[in-house]
Amino acid sequence: MIHVLTLTYLQPRETVTAHLPEHKAWLRDHSDQGRILLSGPRPDGGAVIVTADLDEATVRELIESDPWHKLGIASYDRVAFEGKNASPGVVTAAVPDDSVLLINVATTEDAPTTVDALAGAVEHVAATADGFRGSRLLTSVDGDAVINLAAWTDEKRFNAIFDDPGFTSRYQEFAKTVTGAKYRLYRTSRVISPNR
Repeated sequence: MIHVLTLTYLQPRETVTAHLPEHKAWLRDHSDQGRILLSGPRPDGGAVIVTADLDEATVRELIESDPWHKLGIASYDRVAFEGKNASPGVVTAAVPDDSVLLINVATTEDAPTTVDALAGAVEHVAATADGFRGSRLLTSVDGDAVINLAAWTDEKRFNAIFDDPGFTSRYQEFAKTVTGAKYRLYRTSRVISPNR
């Protein structure tokens, strides 16, 4: 389950600020371990933390290890939900699993045409392929390259798309618009969060 943790300050602002360095170190440690996906202050005071896909015991340990919790500086409210949909590039597993990220880099002389052709292939996959989690198409600032960043549950399901004539015909149309293209599948090997 994904957990949204809402922190409410129980101490004056100067106490919160005095213990901010320990709290930030705690946030970074758990972000680097893949347990915390997002965190930040609320405009009305307090803060919000969004966890990776964690079980109840791990979330309890996470909360109890926060210096602000230990010192009685902040209380935690929690809402859990099943994270079935995520924007491509967002990895919700706290530890490596079978999921893969596709990065397909194509050079082109006509980025809009290439994006349209690639979108046709990806939209077909989105409607038909088991294991597809989503895709983000990126165009370089210089306009000479297009990247498909796509998330998949596993390598086997990704490879199955090449047995689908509906995909391969659309992918061939995309290939006609590029001057070169190369894809690779990736898994997360390390997470490094901001240290500030």
